[in-house]
Amino acid sequence: MPFQAFASKDTEDRSPVGSIGLNVSSSIHVGDESSDVDVSLDFGDCDISNVDVINEPSGKWVDKDKPKLEVTLEADDDYYFKSGYAKKNVTLSGDSATVTSIKRKGDEELRVVITLKALKGTSSDYSLDVDEAEWDQMDGVAEWNGSEDAKYYELRVYRDEKFLSTVKPGKETKYNLGRYLTQAGTYTFDVRAVYSDSRHGEWQTSDSFTITAEQAQEIQKTLVFKEAGSGPAAGAWEQDALGYKYRNSDGSYVTNNWQQIGGVWYFFDENAYCKTNTWVFWNGKWYYLDVNGAMLVNTTTPDGKQVGEDGALL
Repeated sequence: MPFQAFASKDTEDRSPVGSIGLNVSSSIHVGDESSDVDVSLDFGDCDISNVDVINEPSGKWVDKDKPKLEVTLEADDDYYFKSGYAKKNVTLSGDSATVTSIKRKGDEELRVVITLKALKGTSSDYSLDVDEAEWDQMDGVAEWNGSEDAKYYELRVYRDEKFLSTVKPGKETKYNLGRYLTQAGTYTFDVRAVYSDSRHGEWQTSDSFTITAEQAQEIQKTLVFKEAGSGPAAGAWEQDALGYKYRNSDGSYVTNNWQQIGGVWYFFDENAYCKTNTWVFWNGKWYYLDVNGAMLVNTTTPDGKQVGEDGALL
């Protein structure tokens, strides 16, 4: 009986997949904990078999996060993905996005990584209301009810309606303003919750606190150089023409090192100024500090890099 040979399914029997069009529709917003994304095929000799969001945060999506999708494509019958299939062959429509990378798995599967445009929140995405701003008139401590999403608070101090100073006491909801109560007058403060430079709540004005010259002297005599809060990092931010410093409750400043303030890590240079909007190399790893100096964790940096839960570059 003669032997009958069967031809194998090789590239000679198939055509290479040409251009591919993908439509991306994302419902991911700042504050979401879910990742609702849809990718459909506009054109091309293949099918979508899977779509994964590969950089989901451990908590909520935040401002400037860039969701990344991995789209798995399978070639149609009688088609294959040729070696060297390029990003330029994939066209995106729908929501603003970019093809970041392409990886071929054999000649029948292609994985396309797509990076979406950075998320942009609005003030309505955050709870940034504060209320009940008042004085503890025994020692000049400012107190207020805080907000859930505040990264820090900002205070403005006034005497007889004239501006004295701006203070940023981290995430604490009270701060000792005794050192500003140096003479007779009527004192007030404004306070607001801040998420970022462009995301903050409305100013809340405190009740007034009127003191005599004798009371001011007494406050200065009894004032202990201690800001509101507890622990070694309880203090306040100070601003000058060169930037921000953080003064600890004992009057010291951290230099050339990290310090955790209100649950957020910051890095201070040799002159005790907080570094911002830059990478820091520390113990063999790179870390990114945002525009406010906070170390980013488990997210995408403004230059498109990924950092893990410990903040280190992946």
